[in-house]
Order: sequence, then structure tokens, then C-alpha cells
Amino acid sequence: MSQCQGIKRDGSRCTQSVPAGVQWCFNHDPNRAEERRRNASRAGRTKGAGEISDLKKQLEDLAADVLSGKVGRSEAAVINQIINTRARLIELERKIREQEELNERLEALEETLGSTKGGHLYGA
Repeated sequence: MSQCQGIKRDGSRCTQSVPAGVQWCFNHDPNRAEERRRNASRAGRTKGAGEISDLKKQLEDLAADVLSGKVGRSEAAVINQIINTRARLIELERKIREQEELNERLEALEETLGSTKGGHLYGA
């Protein structure tokens, strides 16, 4: 194994190991810049992380309110059920977005394969 030839933002050399004959790690390979850009764009569209933080905060506040006697146990149980339902909806939205992205990628691959085989996909 050798070391990546890339230079980090702070000016120091990258410390990632790369296989023999490879010059760059994923983060510094100029040929993978577009892939890195797409990944960063996808990460930026992920809204669930903020919503999950909000739900965690609500649960923390709810627990504190129950312990202090500000909120009764039965009300807290119902509020917790609502928070849990919201969490399941966030997960469902994430799965739908993921499926849509996979479908888009598959369609792009099929178009590429179709154009390289004279427009006949799967030998049809």
C-alpha cells in the first residue's frame, strides 16, 4: 500500500492508504470529482437529520416535564405515540426518496446500455 498524493485543505498531505499503482484516494481523485459532487448534493437534500434532532429534543423535554410533574403520564404516553408516528413517517419518506434515486440511476444505466447495444436493451 502507498499513500495518497493529495493535499488536504490545511495544506498537509493526505494520509489515506491507496493500493499499489493508485495515486489518489476517493477524496482526491480528480476523476471522481463528479461522483463526490453528487454525493454531497444528495447529503444536502437529506432533511430527516434535522427532523430527527427536533424529535429527540421533544422527547427530552417531554421526559423532563413528566419527571417534574408538569405533564401527566397518560398525556406523555399519547405525545410519545405521536412523536413515534412522526419518526416512522420520516423513515418512510427517506425510503421513498432512496427508491426514487435508485430508479433514476437504473433508468440512466438502461439508457446507457441501450445506446451501446444499438437501442436494444437485454438483447431484445
